[in-house]
Amino acid sequence: MSTPAAPKTDAGHGRVEAFNKVLYQSGRSGKVLLWLLGVSIGLTMFAYALDQGITSSIFTTMASSTFGQHSSLAAVSTASQIIRAISKPFIGKLADITSRPTTYVVILVFYVVGFAVAASASTFAAYTVGICFTAVGKSGLDLLSDIIVGDLTPLQWRGFFGAALSIPFVATVPVNGFIAQAFVDNWRWGLGMFAILVPVLLLPAIFTLYTMQRRGERLGMVTMAASKRVRTGADEAKTPAAAAPKATAARWFQMLRQGLIDIDIIGLIILGFAFSLILLPFTLASRSPGGWANGGIIAMLVLGFVLLIAFVLFEVYLAKKPLMTGRILKNRTFLAAVTIYTFNQMASATRNTYLSSYVYIIKEWTTYEWTIFLGITTMGLSILGPIVGLIQRTTHRYKTMMVFGASARLIAYGILVQPNGHMVQDTARLVVAQLLFCLGSFNVVGVRVGSQASVPHDDMATIISLLTLWSTLGSSIGSAVASAVWTHEMLPRMRAEMPGVSEATVAKLYGNIRTLRTSYDFDDPVRQGAIRAYAYVNGHISIAALVLAGVPLVATFFMPNFYLGRQQNAVTNLGLDGERVDVPREARREESDVERARRPFYRRMLDAYNNDRV
Repeated sequence: MSTPAAPKTDAGHGRVEAFNKVLYQSGRSGKVLLWLLGVSIGLTMFAYALDQGITSSIFTTMASSTFGQHSSLAAVSTASQIIRAISKPFIGKLADITSRPTTYVVILVFYVVGFAVAASASTFAAYTVGICFTAVGKSGLDLLSDIIVGDLTPLQWRGFFGAALSIPFVATVPVNGFIAQAFVDNWRWGLGMFAILVPVLLLPAIFTLYTMQRRGERLGMVTMAASKRVRTGADEAKTPAAAAPKATAARWFQMLRQGLIDIDIIGLIILGFAFSLILLPFTLASRSPGGWANGGIIAMLVLGFVLLIAFVLFEVYLAKKPLMTGRILKNRTFLAAVTIYTFNQMASATRNTYLSSYVYIIKEWTTYEWTIFLGITTMGLSILGPIVGLIQRTTHRYKTMMVFGASARLIAYGILVQPNGHMVQDTARLVVAQLLFCLGSFNVVGVRVGSQASVPHDDMATIISLLTLWSTLGSSIGSAVASAVWTHEMLPRMRAEMPGVSEATVAKLYGNIRTLRTSYDFDDPVRQGAIRAYAYVNGHISIAALVLAGVPLVATFFMPNFYLGRQQNAVTNLGLDGERVDVPREARREESDVERARRPFYRRMLDAYNNDRV
């Protein structure tokens, strides 16, 4: 499909061409493979949406209470988010050095083993280990989907198809209510359900991709299922086909070694340990003798910051292939996008970590109503996302919508806080806040498209991996912030709001919200005291989220306003077929510094706002 003038290593074009040849031009069997692949991945994403909607918010909340460790809820979230972030670049590179179906197999193993361990856990530590394993599997499922959409869609449709991946969440939110109600008292079977369901749904897709790969080999073609080295012809370029060595243990070891270098495995390990040692003390300090003065806590923090400095030095001076190259670090669009991504996730995680617990205690809702309320934002984001993509398709711009979305999120956080600093309890304001959060789609879809438009095709997968890496680390920071506020304030506040209640009872209610909900009527003084304590502490958590949410609004103004047309990106302005795409630009005449200085201030600000240059 590419012309001789097209870039030499255009993997995206080769994938499109091979996909058409193997599936669309292989007769009836090719169409069967296409439908099998689409249905399998579609159903898998539906199951993934079910998982995302109830595992962390419902099952983990119930599991932590079962083990009497509800206060450790944020620790699980922090650990799993760090694992999920660090695994992103690893999974992306694994798909390159092996193949798509092989990567799916690895992801599936982590997913199934993780849920099996969590479902059968006899201790909270074992449950946490299982959830961290599942984090790797979940990380791979959404990462591969994002990369495929970025490879195969032009900018004008990028927002729509990227957001369309979330459409299953629209259907799963009401379904989640029934599932949660059925399994809320038996969360182990709920987790086990996903260990069975996802493999059954994903195996047909894996089979189809392997079939494509073998069929392509027989026909002398490459396919989107093959490794990047095969797709781009890297192996043939280095070694003649006749003399190419067969897959041997030595060759696989060499590929593995090079792959670990490519993903900067040493840097990732240092970064993972650094964030773990810095963030986990926020959860552990309250339960350690002496609190923050505990020697172990101090040592963790010091070592964490030392490792963070070591990571920077390693990336600058020693890493053969650093996570963020100089070319990417000089990309102002990337810097603005990573700020928006990270602080959006940070604010969201801060708010969400104990939101489900708060609503569970202050409302006499059924499990179904509780689950539906928590899923309002997810459903709204999933509905609005494709609509935002269609608006981008029509207007070919995105920045003004990003400003609108960031402003709406800021208002939503503000609605949650009462003048006295407590979190609101009335249903109307809680629901309105959830609905306003949905408008965040205008910001989320825009930053995704804008960041991918700012780099050539070869750097797109790297940009996606880095943005998800830092945004997921942002989530872990948000969970740690919520945990720090909760563990520092909740127990003392419960004592203050429940005078006369024994210390043993307060400690029990602090560690198990189910006991607080099921053993005390809503009007019971103990329950009402706990509600006041929850409103006080969650109010402070909401204020922290509100402050964090202000950063993305500011950073949005530093995003360029690229024209979204038929090009794959706004740097090379090449279409998916490798041909040059004409992109309309606003008429600009050359002006001297004096002429620019004489222009009205508002015009200069407007020009800066509408800048569409890389």
